Amino acid sequence: MRSRRRIADFAHDEAGSFVALTAFIVSLLVVVVGATTDYIQAINLRNRLQSAADASAVAGAVAARDSASGGTSQTDRNAAKARADAHFAEAAGRIGSTSSGTSSVTYADATITANLTWQATFIPAFSRIVGIETWPVSGTAQALAPVSLPTYIDIHFVLDTSHSMAIGATASDQSIMMNKIGCTIGCHMQTGTDTVARARNYGATLRFDVVKSAVAAILTKAKSIQDKSIAAGRGSVIRVAIHTFSNTMKTPFARSTDIAAAATALTSIDIDPAIGQSGTNFHTLFTSLGTAGLAFGDGKTASTPKSFVILMTDGVEGSVTQRSGNPQWTRDSAFVNYAPYDRDTSFGFNWDIQGFDPSLCTSLKSRGAYMMTLNVEYLIPTLAPDSSDGRYLFVKNSLKSRIQAHMSSCATTSEMALYASSPADITAATDKLFTLAVSTSAYLAK
Repeated sequence: MRSRRRIADFAHDEAGSFVALTAFIVSLLVVVVGATTDYIQAINLRNRLQSAADASAVAGAVAARDSASGGTSQTDRNAAKARADAHFAEAAGRIGSTSSGTSSVTYADATITANLTWQATFIPAFSRIVGIETWPVSGTAQALAPVSLPTYIDIHFVLDTSHSMAIGATASDQSIMMNKIGCTIGCHMQTGTDTVARARNYGATLRFDVVKSAVAAILTKAKSIQDKSIAAGRGSVIRVAIHTFSNTMKTPFARSTDIAAAATALTSIDIDPAIGQSGTNFHTLFTSLGTAGLAFGDGKTASTPKSFVILMTDGVEGSVTQRSGNPQWTRDSAFVNYAPYDRDTSFGFNWDIQGFDPSLCTSLKSRGAYMMTLNVEYLIPTLAPDSSDGRYLFVKNSLKSRIQAHMSSCATTSEMALYASSPADITAATDKLFTLAVSTSAYLAK
C-alpha cells in the first residue's frame, strides 16, 4: 500500500511540473514571437524613415544647386537646408512616426553636399511585457550635387564683306541681277556705281544678306539665353563681337555683353565700299585677329572665357583692291599667294584668285581659340556672260573641291566645320555652330 501511494504521489508531482514547464515555454514563445514582430516593425519603420531621409537630402542638394548662386552663397544654402528639413518632416508625418531630423548643406570644390541626421521612437506592442517601453531608431543620409557654374563664352563673328559676297544668293537672284543690272554680282563702288543697292531694289537677295540674316537670328537666341542667365542671378555669361573683312579686318562691334547693341550694329554692316577694300585677304585677317585682344581660357571666369571664332566666308581669296582715281582697281600690296592660284594680267596688274590657307588658323588655335568655319558656297554664275568668266571657271574647276577640306583643317574639330549652299542651309548651319558653342556650358545648354 505504501508503495502504491508513493507511485501516485510521484505521478501527481510530475503532472504539475509538466504543466508549469509548458506554461513557461508558452509564455517565452509569446515573448520571443512578440519581440520578433516588434523588431520587424522597427526595422520597417527605420527603412521607411531612411528612404525619407535620403530623398530629403537629395531635395536639399538639388535646391542649393539650382539656386541663383548655384549654392555658393550661404543664404541659398540656408534655404536649401530648410527645404531638406521640411521635406523630411512632411515625409515622417505621412509615415506616422514621432521623429525629428536636421540637415546641413555645404559647398566645396564645385560640389554641394547635403547631410541629414534623424532620430525616431518606435513603441513596441509586445516587448513592453518585459519592460521595454520604447525602441530608439536613427540614421543618416547624404547627397552630392556637382555644381554647374556658368561657363563664360566669347563669340567672335567674322563676316566676309568682300565683293564676292555680293553675288546673287540663288540662281533666281542671279537671274534678276543679270536682267536688271547686267551682272550677277553687286559692288559698292567709290565711283558712285552702287549695284548692291540696285540689286536689292529689284528684289534680289545677296549671299551676304543671307549670312547677315542668319547672324541676326543667332543674336536673338543669344540674348534670350543671356536674359535667363541674368534672371537666375548668374550675370552676363555671353559676350559677342562682330568683325568684318575684305582686304583688311574691321571691328564694327567690339566684344560686349550687350547683345541687343550687337544686333543693332549688325543692321548697318554691308559689303565694304571703301578705298583699299573689295578683295579678300585672309592673311591680313588672321594677323589682325591675333592682335585683337581675344581672351582665352577655360570659361570659369569672365576674364578667362572660352573663345569661339566663327568664320563665315566663301573661302575664295582675291588680290584686287579698290583705289581712288583711274584705274579704279589695283593689286593689294599685302596679298600673299597660296597655290594653286589663277592670275589675270589684263587689268594692268596681277589679279590673283586662290583658295583658303588653313595654316593661318594655327596660331589662334594654339592659343586656345575654338575655330569654327562656315563655308558659304561660292555660287558659280550659270548665266552668260558671267558663266564664261575665267575667274569663275577657275573657282569652279580648281578651288571648290579644296575649299571645304581646307576650312575643315582650320576648324578645331570636324563638327565645327560646316558647309552650306542654300539660304536655309546657311541659317541652319549658323544655328548649329552657335548651339555647339553654348553647349560647352551645362547651364547655358538647358
